[in-house]
Amino acid sequence: MYSNKDNSRFIFIDVLRGFTIILMVVFHFSFDLNYLGFIKIDIMSHPFWYFLPRLIVFLFFIAVGMSLTLVHKKKIKWSAFLNRFLKLVLLALLISIVTYFLFPENWIYFGTLHSIALVSLMSLPFLKFPKIALALALLLFIPSAIWDLNLPWFEMAHSSFDYISPFPWVGACLLGIFAVSKNLHKIYCNQNNQIIKSLNFMGQHSLLIYLIHQPILFGLLYVIKLVI
Repeated sequence: MYSNKDNSRFIFIDVLRGFTIILMVVFHFSFDLNYLGFIKIDIMSHPFWYFLPRLIVFLFFIAVGMSLTLVHKKKIKWSAFLNRFLKLVLLALLISIVTYFLFPENWIYFGTLHSIALVSLMSLPFLKFPKIALALALLLFIPSAIWDLNLPWFEMAHSSFDYISPFPWVGACLLGIFAVSKNLHKIYCNQNNQIIKSLNFMGQHSLLIYLIHQPILFGLLYVIKLVI
């Protein structure tokens, strides 16, 4: 969810975002159906539903790292970065406030946007050091994947609907930095393909889609539940 307009020729990043947005909508739609009682699935422990949201976060943060590197490739554009950072912080705060009143037992205190803002800031020192970024990413992900060992991050007593600790997920952003050093952002995407066009469009508007899709989905399903 970091602007890629300055690097529009590298549409792979927006296509990646668009694909990830689709996965996110599928997950949230399924979560809403389960939460409202339309279906019954084991969101918390079934392997598919356990790994899907983690794949979504991983892909989002890869895209963040790649875009961050491209936008600030020569030097950090502090004005652009801080504007984006403050926008994410304010939107994250808005999400926390809204969910606090709507879902007081599960309100979001450190979700996706909170984490993207912090992880973007944490990743800045490594933009010109992709090999160090790779090494740190592996140091974070290997213990997490094998032994479920992560650096601590604050947690509140209640269970948040969306909780994304920067550890190990900053590692995915660091992998994005390394990916750019290997020119993976230049992976060819056929812009004449309708699927690619659609994914590219969604990727370019990923932040807006992220903000509005869940209120729309949950709102519609809630109304349907009331009617039936």
